[in-house]
Amino acid sequence: MGSPFQQGGTLPVADFTLGVNIVSSRNYYEILGLKEGASLKEIKKRFRQLALQYHPDRNPGDPIAEEHFKLVAEAYHVLSNGKKRRLYDQKGYDGLREQGYRGFERTEDVLRTFASEFFDFLGITGVRPQPHPSRGADLCYQLEVSSEEASKGGMRQISVNTMETCGTCRGSGVISASNLQSCPWCKGTGRYSESSGIFTAMGTCPKCKGEGKVRMLPCLACKGQGRLEVTKDFLVDIPAGVENNTRLKISSQGDSGENGQTGDLYLLIQVK
Repeated sequence: MGSPFQQGGTLPVADFTLGVNIVSSRNYYEILGLKEGASLKEIKKRFRQLALQYHPDRNPGDPIAEEHFKLVAEAYHVLSNGKKRRLYDQKGYDGLREQGYRGFERTEDVLRTFASEFFDFLGITGVRPQPHPSRGADLCYQLEVSSEEASKGGMRQISVNTMETCGTCRGSGVISASNLQSCPWCKGTGRYSESSGIFTAMGTCPKCKGEGKVRMLPCLACKGQGRLEVTKDFLVDIPAGVENNTRLKISSQGDSGENGQTGDLYLLIQVK
């Protein structure tokens, strides 16, 4: 995933072990990739783009994306507020800190603060639900048909790429090892460290809990993802008299989720 953040400047450090973001200074315009004096419309547009890209529901288990998400939300929180923005423009981040502003330490705080915004432009709820088996994503396939096909109906074969549960690891992303092995995620160090954009994230490896050894190794078939991309062929029955932009549903043929909860496939009919 490419980062929208500008290179250069002080590198803040996010310590995932402590769950805090230790930052000496922040350039909110740089975080959003905007110039000083950007309009509120530009700020909102950029926030929406980056919030969609880094939302934790779209990057499960990715601590780097989650830190990006919190910084983007904090930048928007300040620059979209007239009073906070004036103070920031005059005195910078230190001025905000003097007034007691600390940004967002937890992702849950971001989700609650911007619940309505996330629902409006992301189509997802702001407050993160309690953990439960997640349903696979719905897919949309645009099927172009001639006016004659739309009028008379008929059968068409299509191919769709979907994500299916890995049969080797049954979706877990790991396989058992009889003996303790060097943790492949942290290379046996027990520590996690990665640089991206304007900050460096580091902390205890979440896979081996800092031990440096594991009995579970990444599944080679799916590279630890738990799912594989496959191509499926479908024979679609186009109903006679179908109109332009008609949406047809094929149940349970979308991406696979946890415990077999599969999304749906939608066909969007486009009449030439």
